Amino acid sequence: MIRPTRTSGGVAALALALTVTALLLANPAAALAAGSLALFLFWRGWRFEQDLAAAAASLAVTREVDRTILRQGTAATVRVKADLAVPAGMEVRVRDLPPAVAAGDAPLSPPGTAATYTVRLMAPGETAFRGVVLSASDAFFSRDLVCRRHDAPQIRVFPAGTTESGRGTGATGSDAEVDRRAALAGQGIRGFRPYQMGDDPGLIDWKVTARRDAYYVRQPSGLEGGSPLIAVDLPARAADPEAFARFSMAVCGAVEGAISARDGCSLLVVAGGEVVRFLPRTLDIRDAIAALGGLAPLEPRSHLYRAPGPAALAGRARMNGRGAEDWAFREKFGGVLAAFAAESPAPFAAAVRAAFGRAEASEIRIYSLLPPGDKSHLVQLAREAKVRGMRVVLKAPAGAGALPGIDAVEVL
Repeated sequence: MIRPTRTSGGVAALALALTVTALLLANPAAALAAGSLALFLFWRGWRFEQDLAAAAASLAVTREVDRTILRQGTAATVRVKADLAVPAGMEVRVRDLPPAVAAGDAPLSPPGTAATYTVRLMAPGETAFRGVVLSASDAFFSRDLVCRRHDAPQIRVFPAGTTESGRGTGATGSDAEVDRRAALAGQGIRGFRPYQMGDDPGLIDWKVTARRDAYYVRQPSGLEGGSPLIAVDLPARAADPEAFARFSMAVCGAVEGAISARDGCSLLVVAGGEVVRFLPRTLDIRDAIAALGGLAPLEPRSHLYRAPGPAALAGRARMNGRGAEDWAFREKFGGVLAAFAAESPAPFAAAVRAAFGRAEASEIRIYSLLPPGDKSHLVQLAREAKVRGMRVVLKAPAGAGALPGIDAVEVL
């Protein structure tokens, strides 16, 4: 419904005052002025409706969801961008409308600007977005117009706890495939999302791929042997605020999903060679969100720049020299370095080792933007995990590279 602004209210009050004057004093000039102001307001309202209809006709919405098949209660990250032709003299803001069964609201954003927000689907079934709202205003009127035709993509939500029991993958046409267990009781499935460049081809679910006519990959909920350990590598600085915002939402979504899908999870936040926060085996989502509160780039107080271990350090020092004397010196120097490295372990390694002991996790998921610079703390993190027999999964942006000792790389 169209709403008047203070300006149009003032014009209407002036027209009313002139009308009263014309009636009391029988003044034709006041009546003419009052009628002119009324006609002006009617014309401005008609013009506003015409401009808003033209803007709505030019509206184009691009909406992306991190996964379109998920379990009830799971958080999903939505990125939406609306483009339209804004008429002269009119100001327009766009707000996305989440599905009716979703908890969460989208922010108002100007046309052409991407907005990212998180929703939680609370009811099972197939659902869709409700469109977008155009909040338009000019000097005289304002209105919120709902455009319902922009509802893609469709989202399928499965009931919490739905499992496939006693049937192999792809053995039936049923859609109840979230959180099914592998044949060897390995990983559960938390949801599905479209395939992205860099994903492990072994995670492609061919049943969902055939039904959707597009490649979809499974999103594991963790190993059966224990709750997962989520490690967050804070960058020194945020070169791209939007990328760091997506990174933060991915971390929060992973923590919420791990707690809701399993018997808790552990959280480890590092910045360079320093452990910033550690939360072992929590079952309370409020404690986890509090630990992630204020997540922001942090300049490390001391860089690690450390070799993976004494053997590697000695191997670097024992490089082939030009002669026997040079070789003997390097041999002795390598032995000294190896001895000192063994006797003086890094405090970071000791802190990580203690955290791993308290977490008792069988899988570690390392979330990192992999910025340029020293990555030896991540190498040591993966090495300590492999010593304990843990599976190491790296979550990083596409094209950011990889680390030694990683079992799987997934794109953020």
